[in-house]
Amino acid sequence: MTTARTDYLDDMRACAEAIDLTPPAYVTPEDHWVELNGVNFHYLDWGNDQLPHLVLLHGGSLTAHTWDMASLLLRDRYHVIALDQRGHGDSGWTSDDQLDQDNGDLMLEDTRAFIEHLGYDHLTLCGMSMGGMNSIRYAASHPERLDALIVVDIAPVTMKAGIVEMEQFRQDTETMSKFEDFLGRAVHFNPQRQPAHLKYSLLHSLKQVDDGWTWKQDHRRRVVPEGLSKDDEQKARALRSESLANDVQAIKTPTLLLRGAISKILSEEAADAMTASMADCTHVVIESAGHSVQGDQPAAMSAAIEAFLSNRVDR
Repeated sequence: MTTARTDYLDDMRACAEAIDLTPPAYVTPEDHWVELNGVNFHYLDWGNDQLPHLVLLHGGSLTAHTWDMASLLLRDRYHVIALDQRGHGDSGWTSDDQLDQDNGDLMLEDTRAFIEHLGYDHLTLCGMSMGGMNSIRYAASHPERLDALIVVDIAPVTMKAGIVEMEQFRQDTETMSKFEDFLGRAVHFNPQRQPAHLKYSLLHSLKQVDDGWTWKQDHRRRVVPEGLSKDDEQKARALRSESLANDVQAIKTPTLLLRGAISKILSEEAADAMTASMADCTHVVIESAGHSVQGDQPAAMSAAIEAFLSNRVDR
């Protein structure tokens, strides 16, 4: 677990102004921690707890702050809660004796325990990428508290090239001597984002170490059963995809699937297939957004969420 930053209001304002975002007010969320499943979890509470509850789960390599720009727009209509999932942001890491366990199963139990901790009778759950998979699995097995489900740029079938590209960027920037070096690499990797926006994201995603800066994320290799071949690994991935597809089909909760129009992870065909397989799913494409829809187009994403939830949750 790392220490959460509290001195970022000026950087938040600079980020919002760089992307022409005009929120009703600039506020920072409250930091909270809770011990669940042997991990000390950090989460953000954006206030207004009398409003309908909206719980956000970020994607892999990201943090709860990936939702900040969207949260500034949504917080006057929803009680927004954003979790740092295990091994990410300012939350703790999986213990060494659990590294042989399936990370998806651990995160599903984290999601269940976190929602139980919050204690809300009704809520909307929104997850992006990794967080979207966790949200899908939760909705399939624990639908009783969900008014709605929002899945951001993920489906049972994804495009491998985009995943490889993101992982290569992480490996190329594992540790760098200066924060500015990270920012330069990020601008090169994602030129459609404003530098002030990328800087804001990195402020919450990096930590200082003895030889410079590195990601907060837990990048330890998972324990792989001895003798597991590449064919076995491919079969395991196929089984996980099939299991997620079964979960998708089991969901009865009204669902919004948001796909970035220029996403390298979720294809139009895969999004259409997921939508068709569900009992009640609305598919919305966010123009000029890649995989990180909430980062690339927070205003458009927030508007799509409001349009979807406006007649599905009690005010």
